[in-house]
Amino acid sequence: MSDHVRKLLHSTFLYLPAQFIPPAVQFALTVLWTHLLDPAAFGSVTFVIAAQEFAAYLGLSVWSLFVLRFRPRFIGADETRFREMDKRMAVSASAVQLALTPPMLLLLGMPCDAPTVCAAAAYLITRMLLAHYGDWARAGQSIGAYTSGQLIGALVGAALSVAAIRQFGSNPAAVLGALALGQALALAVVALQTGVRFGLGRFDRAMFRDVARFGGPSIIGGVVGWGAANIIRVLVQTIDGPVALGLISAGWSLGQRIAGVLAMLLTAAAFPLAVKHMESGDRAGALAQISLNGLLLFGVLAPATVGAAAVAQPMVTLLIAENFRESTIAILPVAICAASLRYLRIHVCDQAMILLERPELSMFVSIAETAMNVALCAAGLYVGGLLGGALGMLLGTTIACIAGFAYCFARLGLPAPAPWTALRIAIACLAMHVGVRALPEGGGAIFLAVAVLAGALIYATAIVALFPDIRASLIARLHRQSEAPAQ
Repeated sequence: MSDHVRKLLHSTFLYLPAQFIPPAVQFALTVLWTHLLDPAAFGSVTFVIAAQEFAAYLGLSVWSLFVLRFRPRFIGADETRFREMDKRMAVSASAVQLALTPPMLLLLGMPCDAPTVCAAAAYLITRMLLAHYGDWARAGQSIGAYTSGQLIGALVGAALSVAAIRQFGSNPAAVLGALALGQALALAVVALQTGVRFGLGRFDRAMFRDVARFGGPSIIGGVVGWGAANIIRVLVQTIDGPVALGLISAGWSLGQRIAGVLAMLLTAAAFPLAVKHMESGDRAGALAQISLNGLLLFGVLAPATVGAAAVAQPMVTLLIAENFRESTIAILPVAICAASLRYLRIHVCDQAMILLERPELSMFVSIAETAMNVALCAAGLYVGGLLGGALGMLLGTTIACIAGFAYCFARLGLPAPAPWTALRIAIACLAMHVGVRALPEGGGAIFLAVAVLAGALIYATAIVALFPDIRASLIARLHRQSEAPAQ
């Protein structure tokens, strides 16, 4: 096993609780909301949650990228200067989130009364700050602080949101306020563990010029890129109204959640390792780390997409409220596939571009993807309704993914995996799909559990059979474990 693989797997294991549990909780919470909220309220809440990423790009996302990429350079004499600038950026970004809240609510047709504005703004601000100081902890290799923030924010926020619905009914403001309260508690814990202090800070012109030069394209690319993933929500809200938005949001949100859970298993650990290589002058090693992460990510996302398509109907029937089922069964597999391709491009191509300090390339890809998705989604909605719109999104994302990888391989020197490697993963996915589809038809929790376990077992067995290195490593490990008691 190569040194790159060992480092990545070790770091991934350390990050695993923070990367798996919160998205899994969010997935379960989204499912639960389909039973507790009416379609209009569900669509509004999930739209605000999705819009937070858009708002954050106009807030702290670029500064967070700068921290994650260049934080090691400011440790030491420049530490105080860096922290003062961070305070000022956090205050300014929070003001931006507050200013964006009323227009966002008006777009959704939600009331702009004081409780709703305050709850939505509190959600946007606390989510942005928690994500930023989580990246701050990652940049400093403070895995414990990062994990605490992710777990507390997800678990406490989820519990409070359910309690709020029980108390106040299907009220988006109550849900968002409860989520914000959980995130605020998590933020306080992270601040204590990392030594972060809040305040007005001091603006640093020289540092801001570096941030603007590095992050300007990232702001444009991020804002436009948000549209690439979520323009279907805007179009459905505009054309068909809030109820249709709620119906499509169930399948689209769950698809993105499933892909996000799996993608983040590897990506939190990979980029800091690549930065270490890059800062030490090892450009080839840094790109090799990114490429390896992409291959492993493909090996996780591909079977998830194929498996979701195979068990979509029994899974949705079991988990999702009846009002949302028909649309979710049709849209969920498409949403997972689109989200998986987008995560693959972002966490390989975009990270390679950022690593090489070429964020404008990521911006160009995002602009192209968004333009295609707007046109193809609108055409799909006109021709084929909600499913047609989702397929239009998938087509645009697929084209952008292929183009992004082609450019990185040809022009940036990103090592391309051997074609036979990707083909073997595809063969394992095909074997899994055939095996799951061969199971007797059924429904309920037991059938779904059997189908998922059978699919996972078939895929794992096929991977071990098709990859001699993995097979040899597994045999050696089993051999060492069998000899341990004798010694």
